[in-house]
Amino acid sequence: MKNAHTCGAGERGFTLFELMIVCSIAAVLAAMAVPAMRSFLQNQQQSSAVTNLMTTLQYARSEAIKEDVPVAGANCTGTGVCVCPSANGTTCDPAGNWNNGWIVYTSANGGAALEAVGALQSGLTLTTNPGTVAVPYQPNGTTALNALVEFTLCDSRGAAYARELEVSISGSIQASSTPGYDVTGATALVCP
Repeated sequence: MKNAHTCGAGERGFTLFELMIVCSIAAVLAAMAVPAMRSFLQNQQQSSAVTNLMTTLQYARSEAIKEDVPVAGANCTGTGVCVCPSANGTTCDPAGNWNNGWIVYTSANGGAALEAVGALQSGLTLTTNPGTVAVPYQPNGTTALNALVEFTLCDSRGAAYARELEVSISGSIQASSTPGYDVTGATALVCP
């Protein structure tokens, strides 16, 4: 009776040495991929946060035009529509901590928040210059502020990777296209 399976002279498996070489190559490739993946994720977090803020500001501006009620104060205490920092998603935070999230506030409908955005992901910080606690919009789409508002978003990588978003007095909103520089691309950003 013949065996169903016989090992031929040319058949063999992997040696321990060959397996160690393959594992070493895999470890080197993984070590090269991890930092690139981390940087990719940080870039995506920043991009998402800037996009959320820009979308919120554009929405507030359009609601102010639609609502057609003037803003009484630059701190969202009067009538109208504004964007302000909020820790609870329903009321403005008078301390002005944008890291906890923000809302689109309106005096219409009993002062309800039209939109709420939650806290920034861990490791991100959002500051304003000047240190404003709100961005109120007038019925014509301009802000009720007398200065340009600059939002700077930073992460653990520092100012070289920071992003900026500017809201002009006319209400227009621009985001920097070059990490580490303002909207004009000429001035380096500074992180806290």
